[in-house]
Amino acid sequence: MLTRSEIDAFVENGYIVRRGALSQTDIRTYRSAIDRILHKCRVEGLHADHLRYIDGERDDTWGVNNIFHPSIREQALVDALAHPQILDVIEALIGQRLKYHLCTLLVSSERKPYHINWHRDSAPDGEVPLETLRSRLRSHVQLNGALYDDETLYIVPGSHQRELTDAERIVIQQTPKAAMPNQFVVKLKAGDIVFYNSSLLHKGYNPTDSKRQTLHYAVLTAPSEGEPPNPESPTSQEWLNDPIFLGNLPERLKPLFDNWLKHG
Repeated sequence: MLTRSEIDAFVENGYIVRRGALSQTDIRTYRSAIDRILHKCRVEGLHADHLRYIDGERDDTWGVNNIFHPSIREQALVDALAHPQILDVIEALIGQRLKYHLCTLLVSSERKPYHINWHRDSAPDGEVPLETLRSRLRSHVQLNGALYDDETLYIVPGSHQRELTDAERIVIQQTPKAAMPNQFVVKLKAGDIVFYNSSLLHKGYNPTDSKRQTLHYAVLTAPSEGEPPNPESPTSQEWLNDPIFLGNLPERLKPLFDNWLKHG
């Protein structure tokens, strides 16, 4: 599925792009599912507490969190996590002991321009100890799967394995939406997927309000065999404990959710 050079590039640069990973049938299926979710959220007013709002104001949105919630769940988007062009790549990058983390949609806003600050997902100010960064080189995979052409993700390649430079720190502290030294725009065509390390310095920027529908999923490595389970069941997404939901999962996803239930 992946070459050695692709795996090495993921570790060294913090990302790889798989061109044409999703078929035209996949794209049509996922677009239709997202259209239905957006109608429920934006027109019917469902799922309001799980939306990503522009500037924190509840009058425009750029994303939908927790898309496996029963109020908006679309089976096609659950099944997408098990897509061979997604799960096989994740396994090649970080191994087969995996744990579900999140499944989200990133979409074009309706009225306001979309522009979020430079950050690392684990630290909005970008300040993470070097030892911690290096321990995360193959601990997780985050992905953006583009259903329309997408030039929204800006990254600084290689920044996931080092602390901030002085120049980067100044941008984050003083002008967090400004151009960053050595920034790179990840240019995706519909059907392309970028797999990346969430410790990369990155931001989102859609200056043209071009149509966007992007699958934004993340998977972690699961704790080692024999490590005791978390004595408390996960509560952050309690709807995922539902036996009917768990029973309807594709077989390849059941271990990911078993590990999530065990370890949170």
